[in-house]
This record gives sequence, structure tokens and C-alpha cells, in this order.
Amino acid sequence: MASASPGDWIQIHNLLCLFQQAFDDRNWDLMRNCLADRIFTDYSSFRDTPAETLAADEYIARRKSALSGLRTQHDFSNLQVEVDDDHARGRCNYVIQRFHPDFQGQADRFFHSYGHYLFEFERSLAGWKITAITQKLLTNHGNPQLHGATR
Repeated sequence: MASASPGDWIQIHNLLCLFQQAFDDRNWDLMRNCLADRIFTDYSSFRDTPAETLAADEYIARRKSALSGLRTQHDFSNLQVEVDDDHARGRCNYVIQRFHPDFQGQADRFFHSYGHYLFEFERSLAGWKITAITQKLLTNHGNPQLHGATR
């Protein structure tokens, strides 16, 4: 794989911005537009679940359930992208902030995570789509009981 062209890098950067915005806005249709029909996921460093490939709609249903009742802010930085024809890989750092709806600064009312993601993408007629997501957790901070996937 080679470094992405400026055009591919911008398109993949924008795709990741929309993907993370979809979480924060609870815009599940937007999220679906970012994903291929099937997605490989590996969140094993965050929770005790094995890596798996699942339908995009199932992925969305699980995120919807895990984040219900929380306000979130997803941020990423240091995006690196390599492209090989219609396939690409990306790596970026992330910060995910999760707040209970009535958060007023209490330590038991937030749960934040820090680390990096490894993504894979495929070019389609509609543009780049996410085909794989691997989360590499560095650390968490706060109350893990707020996050549905860690309960």
C-alpha cells in the first residue's frame, strides 16, 4: 500500500468525521451510509467480546443500545491512510467522551476512553465505505457502568 493521494485522504477523513458525528447525533441513517454491508469489528481491547464480522444494521443496533441514555463526543486525530487501488487502511487516535444526561461534573456520571483505531475501507460507486474497525484501547477514565457494552 502507498500513502493516500490528497483526494483519497480528504474523502476518508470526511467519512470518519461523518461516522463519528453519527454517534454523537444519534443519526443511524448517516452511520449506515458510512458502512459497507458487512463489517469486521474487533473491540476486544475495550470489552470481552471476540472479533467478528456482522451486518452493518446489526453493528448499528448494538451501538444504539450501548449508547442509549448517554451524551457523547467522539474525536479523532493523527489520521494516516494508505491506499491500494480500491482498498485502504487507516489509523487514527481517538477520544470518546460519554456523559450521563444530568452530568454536572460528578465523577460517577462520565466514562471516557482513549486509544487508537485501525480502519479498513473499500471504494464503492457511492465513495469510500468502512469495512473493518479495530479499537485499541489505551485507557478509560470514569464510571464504566454508564456504557451499555461494559455493564
